[in-house]
Amino acid sequence: MSWARVEIGDCVEKVSTWNPANASTQDLFQYIDLSSVDKDKKEVDRNCVSSILPQEAPSRARQLVQSQDVLVATVRPNLNGVALVADEYDGATASTGYCVLRSNPKKLDSKYLYYWVQTGDFVKEMMAQATGANYPAVSDKIIKESKIPLPPLAEQKRIAAILDKADAIRRKRQQAIQLADEFLRAVFLDMFGDPVTNPKGWETERLENLVKVVSGGTPSKGNEIFWNGDFPWVSPKDMKSIKISDSIDRINQVVFEQTNLKKLPIGSVLIVVRGMILAHTVPIGITSAQVAINQDIKAFISLGRVLPEFLLWFLLSQHANLLSKVSNAAHGTKRLEMDDLLGLPVFVPTVELQDKFARVVSAYKNTIDTIIKSQSNAQTIFKSISQKAFSGEL
Repeated sequence: MSWARVEIGDCVEKVSTWNPANASTQDLFQYIDLSSVDKDKKEVDRNCVSSILPQEAPSRARQLVQSQDVLVATVRPNLNGVALVADEYDGATASTGYCVLRSNPKKLDSKYLYYWVQTGDFVKEMMAQATGANYPAVSDKIIKESKIPLPPLAEQKRIAAILDKADAIRRKRQQAIQLADEFLRAVFLDMFGDPVTNPKGWETERLENLVKVVSGGTPSKGNEIFWNGDFPWVSPKDMKSIKISDSIDRINQVVFEQTNLKKLPIGSVLIVVRGMILAHTVPIGITSAQVAINQDIKAFISLGRVLPEFLLWFLLSQHANLLSKVSNAAHGTKRLEMDDLLGLPVFVPTVELQDKFARVVSAYKNTIDTIIKSQSNAQTIFKSISQKAFSGEL
């Protein structure tokens, strides 16, 4: 069955904007920036939504969103930063880095639109029209002039319901990965005890005496050669999982010859120490490949007394304590002070016991790899169903 294709802009309503700098109120508001959307889950990550004061709002904080609005990131369209606004973000403010699509309920079902902007056809069209070599982007106009297959509303809702079920399978795989993380946390606490209370009486040492600290940086954006490469350059937006091996941005090997930026070895423990992403969480991870980092991240390289896997899970188990040390800096930015971090008392169990835990982590990695493979299969199935749905074959 073939349906008429209609410009998205003809099926959506106008979205209100405001300027927090001119606001009469000084109440905190929720801000959804470009790092707030989980590009894998296609949803707003509550841990990455900031509550900020109007006078501290960035210049991009302008668009007032409602429940069921569809957010489409206009930068790096190949990454498909898409989300459906949940009820809890009704009235929040979104960055102008998003095209906010509010369905006209008489013409377009919001869930149907949400799934359409995830399709390969839509992504390819946006990539073809993106401009900017180092920071490709599309305009709101391009997105709204893009055409969507438009069956009757009842059919739109039927298709959305089918895709909801297929999407649920993908999400169950993601939940399995989260449960595996919780299992390792439980194993750590059982073997070593709570890092805060140290019930097993382990010898403790300040973190600064156990690791070498490596800082990162941002290569000059004005040097195109620096950004024409394939070496992973990790920034806070890449710290979405514990295992860090890839990044959105890539740099050229020449960066390491012409700047002070360093390649980090596998097993480096990374922690975000600055940025609005720290509003509700302190992202921590470990490298499983060589990467470089930006200035908002610190890398800890073990000096031998603690194994990288142990240090990672020690810090993860200290999350509440670390979060309590986060302070406000200028313009609503959150900061974890290095003096507080490096002064953190770390208990030091025997290397033999740490190695036993590391072997458990290794077995866990094999399990996760299996789940990820299953997740990939679920993603393939979802794409197949989606393709058939929007071509009228379901």
